[in-house]
Amino acid sequence: MAAASAMAEASSETTSEEGQSIREPKEANSTTAQKQKRRRRRGSRRRHTNRHGDSFGDSFAPYFPRVLKQVHQGLSLSQEAVSVMDSMIHDILDRITTKAGQLARYTKRVTITSRDIQMAVRLLLPGKMGKLAEAQGTNAALRYTKSK
Repeated sequence: MAAASAMAEASSETTSEEGQSIREPKEANSTTAQKQKRRRRRGSRRRHTNRHGDSFGDSFAPYFPRVLKQVHQGLSLSQEAVSVMDSMIHDILDRITTKAGQLARYTKRVTITSRDIQMAVRLLLPGKMGKLAEAQGTNAALRYTKSK
C-alpha cells in the first residue's frame, strides 16, 4: 500500500510539472501582428462563393446532375454516390497535376503547359481511356479558345 501511494504521489508530481508550461511573452513587434492580420484578411477576401455558399473548387457535386442528364436522362445519384464521385474526381485531378508538375520540372520549366497536362493524362489513364480523355480535353480546349 505504501508503495502504491508513493507511486501515485510520484506520478502526480510529474504530471503537475508537465502541466505547467512556460509561456513566453507576446511579441513586442506590432508590425508582425499587423502583417499576419493582413494575410488573414487577404485570404478571406479572395475566397469566392457560389450560389450554394460553397467556395469554388471544394466540390464538383453541382456538376454531376448536369452531366448525368446529358448521358442518362431520368437517372439520379444518391448522396453517397455523389460523395464517392467527388472524391474520385479530386484524386484524379490531384494525380494529373502532380504528374504535370513533374513533367514541367523534368524539362526545367516553372510553368505547367497544356502539353504537360495532356501528357500526364496519357500517362495516368490506361490505353483507350487515355486517348479518349486526351481527345475530349483537346476538343474542350479548342472550343474554349474559339469562344474567346
